[in-house]
Amino acid sequence: MALFQRKTHILLVCTENICRSPMAEGLLRHHLQQSGLHGRVEVSSAGTRSSLPGCRPDQRAQKVAAARGIDISGIKARRVTLRDLQRSDFVFAMDETNMRDLRELCPPDQHDKLSFLLSHQGGQFVTEVPDPYFGSAEGFARVFRIIDDAMDGLVSHIQGRIG
Repeated sequence: MALFQRKTHILLVCTENICRSPMAEGLLRHHLQQSGLHGRVEVSSAGTRSSLPGCRPDQRAQKVAAARGIDISGIKARRVTLRDLQRSDFVFAMDETNMRDLRELCPPDQHDKLSFLLSHQGGQFVTEVPDPYFGSAEGFARVFRIIDDAMDGLVSHIQGRIG
């Protein structure tokens, strides 16, 4: 192993960066820790239309994550930038609208790093992570479970790509 091995950069993207992508960021960090990859991977999140930069994740998202022992309270909403896309090795979108926005911002020769968060798990019939913002606390819990169920496949995909 090289003395100064470059970390793999992963970016998780939703619309406002206050619900889905912060939950996914916290869950992915947790799963990477369990898999032993945490020291080799840097995880962040952003929104395609983040209109509230600097805001903490929605309280409902924080509560559902905290119930599983995952603290996402330190994440601050921000908008995805071209630099984010250029430095990321993997960019995972939550839904088709996020993917469309990412494809517009990302240089065409780097589109291969873009994929849907849920596209790396087998047997899943849900293709998009629904936005829970306008729903109930139970909607946040449901979305958290959807993202959590995707993590084993996502970590396997990352592990297969970085060795």
